Amino acid sequence: MELESEVTAPTISALLADRARRHGAKRAYTFLDDGQTESASLTYEQLDRHARAIAAWIQERARPGDRALVLTVDNVHFVRAFMACQHAGVIAVPMAPPLPIGSQRRVDTLRAIVRDCAATLVLTGGSVDLRTMVGDVAPELAALPWLAVDTVPPADAEAFRQPPIADGDVSFLQYTSGSTSTPKGVMVSHRNLMLNEKLFARCLGLGPEDVLVSWLPLFHDLGLIGKVLQNLYLGAHAVLMPPLAFVQRPARWLRAITRYRGTMGSAPNFAYELCVRRIPEVERSEFDLSSWRLALNGAEPVRAATLEAFAEAYAPYGFDRNVLYPAYGLAEATLLATGSVRGQRAITLAVERDALRDGKVVTGGNQVLVGVGKPRVHREVEIVDPDSCQALGPDTVGEVWLAGPDIALGYWQRPQESEATFRARLAGSGRGPFLRTGDLGMVHDGELYITGRLKDLIILGGCNYYPSDIEASAEAAHDWIRLGCSAAFPVERDGGEELVLVAEVMKPASAQRPGAGETPPGPGEIERRIRAAISADHGIQVAEVVLAVPGSVPKTSSGKLQRRACRAAYEQGTLQRAPGTGTRLSGEG
Repeated sequence: MELESEVTAPTISALLADRARRHGAKRAYTFLDDGQTESASLTYEQLDRHARAIAAWIQERARPGDRALVLTVDNVHFVRAFMACQHAGVIAVPMAPPLPIGSQRRVDTLRAIVRDCAATLVLTGGSVDLRTMVGDVAPELAALPWLAVDTVPPADAEAFRQPPIADGDVSFLQYTSGSTSTPKGVMVSHRNLMLNEKLFARCLGLGPEDVLVSWLPLFHDLGLIGKVLQNLYLGAHAVLMPPLAFVQRPARWLRAITRYRGTMGSAPNFAYELCVRRIPEVERSEFDLSSWRLALNGAEPVRAATLEAFAEAYAPYGFDRNVLYPAYGLAEATLLATGSVRGQRAITLAVERDALRDGKVVTGGNQVLVGVGKPRVHREVEIVDPDSCQALGPDTVGEVWLAGPDIALGYWQRPQESEATFRARLAGSGRGPFLRTGDLGMVHDGELYITGRLKDLIILGGCNYYPSDIEASAEAAHDWIRLGCSAAFPVERDGGEELVLVAEVMKPASAQRPGAGETPPGPGEIERRIRAAISADHGIQVAEVVLAVPGSVPKTSSGKLQRRACRAAYEQGTLQRAPGTGTRLSGEG
């Protein structure tokens, strides 16, 4: 492919300049602010010129290596601001807007990140005045210099002076999701990015003719690296819509793929579930998904049942099940760690659940795992005993360790944690350094399978249980349980540990259509079904089922569950519980 010899730029700044020279008039990004109507577009030449103009403003107020927050609700302004940071040599810090502004959890996270990175300026833009909105809750942030990037005329690009930028310099700080800990800034260098984009393009078989259609948040690695920067690397065309546009109407994603003949789309597992459960058949008739060549499923546990349900639901509308592409990645690995083989049906493995809890793989059981690929290009994978740091053999569950030149540099201003996480070595041989992912997994026939998170393991009666498996059983128990919005965790009682399951409840789309005729269930019925499902699937009893109102289960800005935060809210009595037995549950509205 021409792409391999073409991409020689050492930095994102150089890559953007190269794309502007080679493909100046080609449309690079199309923006659908409402998920349907084109609100803006940028060619490669326009983006480069806008970024240089904004970079000239940055150069008057910051030095290379300073940190600049990228804080905006509009995708077009995010892309301009991020690329401006690359040209100016400042370290971009993509941020999730703390909306709703009354969310104390989001405000606290924002303030912690601002303190941690010692930001010197804020890049924003659009009709939402975030500076005024955050002024009351984070005055130290409002006091920084702010720039609305949409007010900078492109002609200011003439004032830009290209600073020296090396491939080892930090491009941006990707703050980790905080799903198991407080957010930490992962230092991602230009070299890390270029190598991971190379791995991405080769594993997924992408090229300049591809059309990437995405609703993923751009402040998160899958949206930023897997869409915005991958598109730049390829010299392709990306169609971007806000996450809320998809969540409100999942059909908008598939409609955009149809309209723009999208070839590549990525999403976490829950999004494919939403497309099955929340898009009625009457709407599906307008879709033509025959152009879709790669449907990446990553960022959270990939479920075999979801893959099968999505493939079956959309096969009549041109979707080929062979384009489903399970993958595994994390911010500390820049993004992509492993991926499947393009065009090959997803690999699954049926195993004995009880044996898996003991760390062993016995095939032929009732639990189905989904493979997330084999090590390719420069990637190296080891399964390791997390306590002894001894390498384990195939078919044994341990911590996933990764190596490769695209592994990020470490955590910002945290040398001890960086040493422990990014520079681990195997006991005995001393081979390394490796990245300790904190994820549990195993290798079978060369294929990597992720089984859970090391810190989230639930131990009951001496047996290990993965909370994601328990949550999946709960969410399948009743239509009124929100997908991806339940949390299982242990609590200490009477000298032992018991299981608590928190699940958000909401009227499903099927009950909102005229004539659906569904009688709202009482919370007692939902609780009984959850207990029965978990007992049947896992052989364990739930000490307490807590039904919560929508938005109660804590999540990171990228949508990952924060089980420890949920447990803390439960223990402190601050969870917002759903109405009591016999009371009608609230609808979606």
